[in-house]
Amino acid sequence: MAEVRGFRGFRYNAAKVGRFDKVVTPPFDVISPDERAELAQRSPYNYARIILPEEREGRTKYEAAAKDFSTWLEDGVFLQDSEESFYLLEQKFRSLDGSPQVRRGFFAVTRIPEPGDDTVLGHERTFEAKVTDRLRLTESTQANLGAVFALYEDPDHELADFLGQMDQRPEDLLAHTIDNVEQRLWRVPADPRVTAFFAGKRLYIADGHHRYRTACTYRDQMRLKAGASALKPYDFVLMGFVALDDPGLFVYPAHRVLDEPPGFDEKKFLADLEPWFEVEKAGADLVGRVKADPGCVIGAVLRGGNRYTLRLRDRDRTQLLGDAHGPAWRDLDVSVLHGGILERILGLHEDAEFVYEIDVDTALALVESGRKSMAFILRNMDPGQVCACAEARESMPQKATYFFPKLPSGAVLHRLV
Repeated sequence: MAEVRGFRGFRYNAAKVGRFDKVVTPPFDVISPDERAELAQRSPYNYARIILPEEREGRTKYEAAAKDFSTWLEDGVFLQDSEESFYLLEQKFRSLDGSPQVRRGFFAVTRIPEPGDDTVLGHERTFEAKVTDRLRLTESTQANLGAVFALYEDPDHELADFLGQMDQRPEDLLAHTIDNVEQRLWRVPADPRVTAFFAGKRLYIADGHHRYRTACTYRDQMRLKAGASALKPYDFVLMGFVALDDPGLFVYPAHRVLDEPPGFDEKKFLADLEPWFEVEKAGADLVGRVKADPGCVIGAVLRGGNRYTLRLRDRDRTQLLGDAHGPAWRDLDVSVLHGGILERILGLHEDAEFVYEIDVDTALALVESGRKSMAFILRNMDPGQVCACAEARESMPQKATYFFPKLPSGAVLHRLV
């Protein structure tokens, strides 16, 4: 099963960069263009310059990243630890309802499974353009610049003492990132008991599917060049690990906001829903009703401000969703929304584009202001549903999950040479 090891990570040198707030960032794929510009202004060594490089001085963006990365290494901006280590991570943040939360995990490297080995399972489709982009950046820097976010099961809390080392001394890194998360990192010796613990485990990708596929592709390419040999750094991928039962693990929904399809008629839409859903008018209490209901319930906001709860009737979901997917996929609220409401009832294509909005108030405002015609509001997903879909080899609808906070980028990195 999983082979999780310590590694000699590269970390920012405080003597060169000053406060870590200036250099550590969220992952590349959640940084907007405006945020990228703001981050780049914070420091000439801000990590966004590497993970979201820009063309300059006649160099492609990948060449520019390679040039900066190489210079930073030569100048001691990054220093490599002398011993193989694990890197404990504590993140303090506020959940969407504003309550303070703490999530704990750690960074390590994991051996990339051989073809046919299902040690690491994902739940999202990946797209060629994104993999190609990350692969070219990996080739130019020869490093895992960001971590794959992995979930693991530890019902007996066997790693409690390992993670408890965070309580024994001050952190080695403290950074407040642009997403309003306090990031604290500790370097600790690579403990063989942690490696032994994971020897019987399967890992589930929460976030970073494109980073993971990129690492697999890069490994395969390097093997073709080098031929059969002993294990190399590129046979491993940087991962951040969080236990499934960590109280700070949240899987937020991405609410769907869209324009109504041509010829849309509200009365007909509500009538078409009736065989499958109990449709009830709602008001300002819409979001609370969606969150509180133990069954499958979806909120709908239509042009003109009409709000409804759509509670799935107790019927065989195969009748609504078909049998192309298995029970784990059909159990998801987001699958009921996509397969049942958006595709079957509204007639939209399965690859239709939507606005995906994490903040429910923003989603509602887009419709109530007239900028969009309808919004569908979803509940948080249970992390166990993510694992169930991964076990079933079922890809969830696009952007079915939003794990927050993201793992920090630049706190520690893994070189592939």
